[in-house]
Amino acid sequence: MTRRLFVIDDNVDYQFIFFKLLKEMNRPYSVKFFENAKSCHQHMLSLRLVNATDRPSLILTDLHMPGMNGLQLLKLIRHDDIQRDNFFQDVALVVMSSYLSEGQIVQCYQAGADAVILKPYDFVQLKQTVESICNFWLEREV
Repeated sequence: MTRRLFVIDDNVDYQFIFFKLLKEMNRPYSVKFFENAKSCHQHMLSLRLVNATDRPSLILTDLHMPGMNGLQLLKLIRHDDIQRDNFFQDVALVVMSSYLSEGQIVQCYQAGADAVILKPYDFVQLKQTVESICNFWLEREV
């Protein structure tokens, strides 16, 4: 069974790094990248509208993005129109950002994040972190 992953990050360099890391893992993940939270939200609304069966298993989002940020996306997915019918209830939401204050971490969990992780700057640590996230959220039995 192919697991679907949405990665939302406005930094194209990080998107490329995530793409390379996921490819190196050699797992059958279907990955869709978004440059901002609004485009991801719109895509999710369209999936819900057609009652798509190819929902993501995991959404990995940056917190700090122009326009709609990761926290706003969390709130929309977990508490607003997109969630009224529990269409995305089983989707794991992980926030991974280069900077996180204690207040932001609390806000993310209150908004429905399943995990909040500081994005490592070191490539080896980033690889280990991404592998751990995927192993935990995508390889578990649901």
